[in-house]
Amino acid sequence: MKATVRNDYGYLRVRASPSLTAPIVGIVQGGMTVDVLSVASNWATVPIQVGGAAVFVEGSDNPATAYMYAPMLDFGAQPPPPPTVMRLGVHSMTNSRGIAEADAGCKYVMCMDFNVAEQIKNAHPDATVMVRHYWGNAVPTVDAALAEMGGGANPGLVYTGLNEADALGQDGDPLRQRAAFDVAMALKIKQVSGATYAAGSFSMGCPDFTNQQTNDIIRSMYAPYYNTGVLKMDMHLYSPNMAHIDDESGLIWYERRWEFLFTKCGFDPTVRGIYCSETGVDEGGLGGFPGHSATQAQFQHWCQRFIEIQQRPLVVNGVSYPSPFIGASIFQLGGNGDPRWNAYDINGYLTTLRPLY
Repeated sequence: MKATVRNDYGYLRVRASPSLTAPIVGIVQGGMTVDVLSVASNWATVPIQVGGAAVFVEGSDNPATAYMYAPMLDFGAQPPPPPTVMRLGVHSMTNSRGIAEADAGCKYVMCMDFNVAEQIKNAHPDATVMVRHYWGNAVPTVDAALAEMGGGANPGLVYTGLNEADALGQDGDPLRQRAAFDVAMALKIKQVSGATYAAGSFSMGCPDFTNQQTNDIIRSMYAPYYNTGVLKMDMHLYSPNMAHIDDESGLIWYERRWEFLFTKCGFDPTVRGIYCSETGVDEGGLGGFPGHSATQAQFQHWCQRFIEIQQRPLVVNGVSYPSPFIGASIFQLGGNGDPRWNAYDINGYLTTLRPLY
């Protein structure tokens, strides 16, 4: 993309790294147009050029880069980014019903039975298949966690870790402990099979992005690994009631809460890696579409709106990027024998959902 250096101070310093204290490698006069590779955390990455030709890192195809303070750049009217296609699917819990839905065209499934997950992935290599183990209130060691997850050895699966706040909180010191566990898991799985690990699995309305400490923890402990492809992120993005999906002002707090990772926590908006292992509607003790007596038309409207909302571009520092959102699974398909989840069971909506796969 192109940007113009603003004339506020006559020139803009170019630095060796994204920090106001980094060494200055040069200046660019106000009014000049520059190429920008990406923008993250108020810093624009720009290619180093000589006579208009890019300079490359020796021994690679990567351009040598420097950094400019993005608020001093005017990006003007940028062409809209290409649309991102997200997948809407089902959370199969511990049953095997996800197999039938994958056979019916579903391309995004969350499973808590690893045999089922592998059957789906083997039969449908193009499907996104997430897996989770139930830990309850325990915080396992990385080795113990991997042992319960087949060693993290299937490169086609998307592995996840601790669920919501079952074992650890999602802010403060528990968040630090969760992040350390997630990073260790991601690194080990990359080493074992190269598979994707989706960290976080934060619950509805969490973590607290209004808390600067929370943002700082995520910026320091998660962002470096997300930005370099070591891990992706998983968030549970329920609507707090049936009407909320149409509340444009409230989307950032629930359905699009993942945006804060990019606008407050230093995540690179050019990296696509936001998963949602649980979505639907969850209203303070009244959960699920059946629990809300949603009609087929209301269910269809919610799904269509959710897809459209997640496919919208991500805007960071005034620059639009294609949505980093990959897909979401509706909780849940058929339960696990626990009557607490009956109000969430979407089996009655499958004929409406299937055309949206």
